Amino acid sequence: MKIIIVGAGDLGLGLTEYLSNYDHEISVVERNPSLASDINSRYDVLTITGTGSSPDVLEQAGIEDADMLIAVTPSDEINLLACHFAMQYAVGKRIARIVSDEILGAGKIDLKTVGVTHVIGTEKELVKNVLRFIELPGLTDAADFHGESVYLRGYRVTQEMPIAGKTLYEMRGLAGDAPMLVMAIIREGQSLIPRGTERLIPGDEMIAIMPKDSYPAFRSLLNRPVKKLKKIVVAGNTLSAVQISDALSRAAERVILVDPDPEHARDAALALNRVEVLAGDLTDADLLQEVKVANADFFIAASKDMEDNIMSSLLARAEGAKEVIAIRTDDRHFDLFHSLGVDHVISPRRVTLQKIIESIQIAPIDPLLSLRKVDLAVVRAVASKKSFVLGKTLINLDKYFKKGIIIGAIVREGDIIIPDGHTEIQLNDEVLALCNKENLSTVKNIFKAGYRL
Repeated sequence: MKIIIVGAGDLGLGLTEYLSNYDHEISVVERNPSLASDINSRYDVLTITGTGSSPDVLEQAGIEDADMLIAVTPSDEINLLACHFAMQYAVGKRIARIVSDEILGAGKIDLKTVGVTHVIGTEKELVKNVLRFIELPGLTDAADFHGESVYLRGYRVTQEMPIAGKTLYEMRGLAGDAPMLVMAIIREGQSLIPRGTERLIPGDEMIAIMPKDSYPAFRSLLNRPVKKLKKIVVAGNTLSAVQISDALSRAAERVILVDPDPEHARDAALALNRVEVLAGDLTDADLLQEVKVANADFFIAASKDMEDNIMSSLLARAEGAKEVIAIRTDDRHFDLFHSLGVDHVISPRRVTLQKIIESIQIAPIDPLLSLRKVDLAVVRAVASKKSFVLGKTLINLDKYFKKGIIIGAIVREGDIIIPDGHTEIQLNDEVLALCNKENLSTVKNIFKAGYRL
């Protein structure tokens, strides 16, 4: 497959690194000579210095016979133009990263007529990621797959839960007609791929996968009914902070936005009808006390300054906020921040990259997600005509999994199947598996065409 990436910033670099693992012909267009040179020196790709809004530059990148174009520059306009030109050249898949809420606004612009086949809304995806944790306080991990029809959720078991002390077989019985599967248990810092006879002990962190429709039953098993939160404090001077505040105003009785930029705060106050907006320094402990952050169900730091986000989150935690979330573009040191007391560190780059990878689906086997704190990864794999797994039940495959791999969900012709040992892998099944990272090669091998153990 021939793929053109427009933009060699953080997202473009991440995509180049990911796609370089597969046998594809990749061209990268970047107008910054330094970034273009960096990509060229690190990866075996064709690098063109220029703008993605230039047909001549795109022709140099090989757009005339390209199969896919992914435009991820900081400019929405360049991304749209690149996709528009790609449509003129009959490129099949055209993906654009869009930041502007004005462009993404419902019914304002039909982006398909402009040339975009897949839209990746950076702010929209970030807000959805935050809302997953707001929706069910106490989550340790959260991710959605297959168009948000499959939920993966992590939660710590406590004594008052109906599932405490129960085996996983018993948990399935309690869930009734709502299919779900515990794929992993993290106990005393160690992860294990459990069997049905494993008991859930208070203190365990369980990682469960389920169809979206099973989520209410999952909450019931946790003894966590849906209820409106009392108060959420958001701190930041970004579009993300404004959009997060607006979304949260429907999830909480009271939302307060603390904005360190007085002018931005005035604009935010005009845009937000159900949010209290204050101008002030988000790292000021006195201000945090003034807004009574100690009574907050959540504190969310989403300012332009990533270090301030970490610092204000730690201060809010020290003041007594129940849960804190920090937005941080730098993917480094996440585990350290967790250990210091930040419940969730969310990277817009990581969120957007994962969404793009899920959208392009250029390989039969993709690592989709690494779980925090432990050496576990979620892998998507598709059963082809000559895959080793084809026609085999999970019981028959169990001896190859070596207690380090579990099939959590199967998407078959649009249906979500939570499998048991008698489930048979069929042609074109899209499988979501969880495994220790050391077993990634085993997962790849057993789904590989022509492989024999």
